[in-house]
Amino acid sequence: MDIFVVSRSRWDKSDTLERLGDYSKCCTLIVPNKQVSRYRGLSAQYNCHLLGCPHDGISLTRKFCGTLCKSGKFLMLDDDLKFYCRVAKNDWHLKYPDDIGRSVGEMLTLVEKKLDHYAHVAISAREGNNRLPFCGVDCHRPLRALAYRKKEFLSVIHGRVQIMEDFDVSLQLLKRGYKNHVIACWAQGQIETQMTGGCSDYRTHKLHEDNVRKFAALHNGFVRLRQKTNKSGGEFGKRLEATIYWQRAWQSSQKKTPGNLPGVV
Repeated sequence: MDIFVVSRSRWDKSDTLERLGDYSKCCTLIVPNKQVSRYRGLSAQYNCHLLGCPHDGISLTRKFCGTLCKSGKFLMLDDDLKFYCRVAKNDWHLKYPDDIGRSVGEMLTLVEKKLDHYAHVAISAREGNNRLPFCGVDCHRPLRALAYRKKEFLSVIHGRVQIMEDFDVSLQLLKRGYKNHVIACWAQGQIETQMTGGCSDYRTHKLHEDNVRKFAALHNGFVRLRQKTNKSGGEFGKRLEATIYWQRAWQSSQKKTPGNLPGVV
């Protein structure tokens, strides 16, 4: 499985590479072409491959990662992640892997194995992980740590929206009949929304709102718009967001009436 860490304007630090430990040298760090020279130090620090992307924006950068994949399977990670694992099957509390003698290598192996059975897989977000079963869940919300089979990933349309592009790809796959799987015995989290660097380089309230509305229009019947308020996130603490009906999107491909289905997050 190929592993890509996608970064922009954060050449001084990567929580993701730090938390991957020795596995960081198995990663390719994908950055904008014009920032390659600035990232050489970070790449050397973690002994990972560094590659510039000719595209601007996360949507086509993700597609670029897919085209680079050589193994047929790949994992894309945001650059600001920390990883956690469940304490036990019957205990939803999360710990850092090193705290209980488990390695992120187990997490990566599990992701790769799940891709034998699913076209797209995600590692659960830390927030809300306690509500998921230890064995994981199908047709659920994927974000920040996203894995795909290359063939299916490249079969959908990329670049339709500048943000929420990961959700757009996921819904396209679900509507084509490809279930996703969200791993819950492992989790990932970030410090806050709209940190310096990354999408914050170009994401404005107007761009965000315009693209959320476009995303909802592309997936009419499976998305409901709402206002969201976070304690963190600065000016983006309050923003237009989308409630997505993941299960309903997959059911639409099964020649059945969706009805009121579970899986809204």
